[in-house]
Amino acid sequence: MPTRSFWVWLHRYAGLAMAGFLIVVGLTGSVLAFREEIDAWLNPELLTVAKRDAPLLDPLTLREKAAALHPGALIDSVPLRSEADRAVAFTHAPGVGHFMSAYVQFYLDPYTGAFLGERPLWSGPTLARRDIVSFLYRLHFSLSLPWSTGSLGGYILGVTALMWTIDCFVSFYLTLPLARGKGGEARANRKPWLQRWKPAWLIKWNAGFYRVNFDIHRAFGLWTWAMLFVFAWSSVAFNLSEVYRPVMGLAFDMRSASDELPALDTPLERPALSWSDALARGRALMAETAARRGFRVLREESLDLDREHGVYLMSVHSSWDVSREGATILAFDANTGAFKGQRGIGSEGVGQTITLWLVWLHMAQVFGLPMKIFVCVMGLVIAALSVTGVYLWWKKRKARLHHAAFSAPKAAAVRKRLSENSSL
Repeated sequence: MPTRSFWVWLHRYAGLAMAGFLIVVGLTGSVLAFREEIDAWLNPELLTVAKRDAPLLDPLTLREKAAALHPGALIDSVPLRSEADRAVAFTHAPGVGHFMSAYVQFYLDPYTGAFLGERPLWSGPTLARRDIVSFLYRLHFSLSLPWSTGSLGGYILGVTALMWTIDCFVSFYLTLPLARGKGGEARANRKPWLQRWKPAWLIKWNAGFYRVNFDIHRAFGLWTWAMLFVFAWSSVAFNLSEVYRPVMGLAFDMRSASDELPALDTPLERPALSWSDALARGRALMAETAARRGFRVLREESLDLDREHGVYLMSVHSSWDVSREGATILAFDANTGAFKGQRGIGSEGVGQTITLWLVWLHMAQVFGLPMKIFVCVMGLVIAALSVTGVYLWWKKRKARLHHAAFSAPKAAAVRKRLSENSSL
């Protein structure tokens, strides 16, 4: 069985390998907890409108105006929820199979359909005011590497997240007090186990700089351990599904309604159901499903066309949903209107339900403003743990080199004396 010194070594060098990446994702994640508010503050001319004493346009009317702005482009999502002081966002793509960098998001006035402006859906490495939140988002989940490199950035962060997940358990173990009977100090210490563990949860602010950093590193990790694990394991789900799904499948039912939708041989170009017919069909199916399953539709969110699977997706926020985003979704055939399945709480396997919760917690989509503040603070904690970890390693390395520099002449002198004595 590996010794404690092995786990110390593993924690030290895994932390060094992860530190740079975790500082980036921690700081960007802290900002992105308030991404919507920050984006609206930076770009009010795009995202906000003045409230008026006038009716909002019908969502499909807005889609027609959006389609007229970009003839021939694919506009496959219709927002069904409009707010009196917010612009309505549409996304268009030049065709099926393009990189996300080719997608453009543009904004319409919900009262008149007037064009307010546009920007790339996912920006490149730019700090332009319109693109900064998008850039930070890409930096957070893919290191903002070019799309031409595929998922390299996401894969790097996925491997980092897997190391982080394992290290969560290693670091927790290292905070535990030594078992009695192992080492002179442990034998001499007869305090109860919990009392010996208590210092690991505390910070001695009046101690030296090194000790304060050590205490911050250890105590912050303990107090926030559960959320650190949520961030780590959910990041594996985002970026390394080839590991996440098999591991979760060992303990939980990972069944998902999405898995039951077969992909078409070629993406659907012209669905038989028009957008108006699809909206009417989606509403009817949602009402039938709500009555049968026992939930209430609180508000409609969006209607999307999934060309890869040949279905429309009707998304609503229901009484089952704890996320602030719509999470109850119905799929129905884009040609016949036949019901194809339901997604969301109550419709997925246990493993998928756990995954939904991991995503919601990671992205601060539950519990309102307190959760956003908590996630923002957690991003700073993650960065602080990485910085203090690197500092502790550097100080210990410096001490070891200093000790070796002074010990080498002494060792040489001892060897010389032994050599002289043996020659007598």
